[in-house]
Amino acid sequence: MSTSPVMGFPASSLHDLARQRATVVTEDEAVRKLARSLVRRVMELNDGGAVQRKPLLDVTEHGVRCLLVPVAPEPHDLLSPREHEVARMVGRGYTNKQIAGVLEISLNTVSAHMRRIFTKLGVGSRAAMVAALTSENLAAG
Repeated sequence: MSTSPVMGFPASSLHDLARQRATVVTEDEAVRKLARSLVRRVMELNDGGAVQRKPLLDVTEHGVRCLLVPVAPEPHDLLSPREHEVARMVGRGYTNKQIAGVLEISLNTVSAHMRRIFTKLGVGSRAAMVAALTSENLAAG
């Protein structure tokens, strides 16, 4: 039996350990895929309805509790990367014209981004947008 240069362990033991670690990673990925599938199915059964506070699923199996509770998305999850950029610039006091110049886009494009941001956040003004995002440190960041 050959020995590994690492700590004098038999080479076969090191190979077995590496194989076990690879298996654990693969099993973890399998568990993640199953969890994602479970969440999608539970949401389908819930008719994809509005976000509620009540659990969609509460199961205990082999001493492990699985609790699925829908949560409202955070404001930063709603915006695209470009919308984030525009929102940050508004938070810093840039006008639409200045934003267009810095990002090298048209004024109409900036206005379109602003309309989408307002709609996604449910606000009607630049000040309300900044206020909604300030808690997430997006506009001021």
